[in-house]
Amino acid sequence: GVLIDKYSGTAYAGLAALLSAKVQLEAGDAKNARVPLAWAAEKAGDAALRDLARLRLATVMFDDKAYDEALAQLQAPADEGFAARFADLKGDVLLAQGKKEEARTPYKAAVSVLEKATKAEAVTLREIAQAKLDAVGGAQ
Repeated sequence: GVLIDKYSGTAYAGLAALLSAKVQLEAGDAKNARVPLAWAAEKAGDAALRDLARLRLATVMFDDKAYDEALAQLQAPADEGFAARFADLKGDVLLAQGKKEEARTPYKAAVSVLEKATKAEAVTLREIAQAKLDAVGGAQ
């Protein structure tokens, strides 16, 4: 919208795009939510915002069963803070495609990133990732 055009060079545009997508998703309009997310994934001024947009875009695609598209968004994030969530979602997508063996690698990556984390949220995430890893045959 106007906000994105006016502030496209600033962090506000990326935030506006994420917010716009959130509103559309809450309204059940996943198709139109992809547009601001795709824009922010490429053009947001901040690397962390681009990663967050890619993660949300991949989630929307995953929910839509657009698995290959989702995987394309889940190449390694620039921001370390997103590594575990990217890996975890990548595992989920591969698992949904029936690629149980392949899902092990990203799940393992998610667990190992989160092992260094101490915050309660990260610990919970690690436990979830570990459970998923165990479900696909553990760390063989």
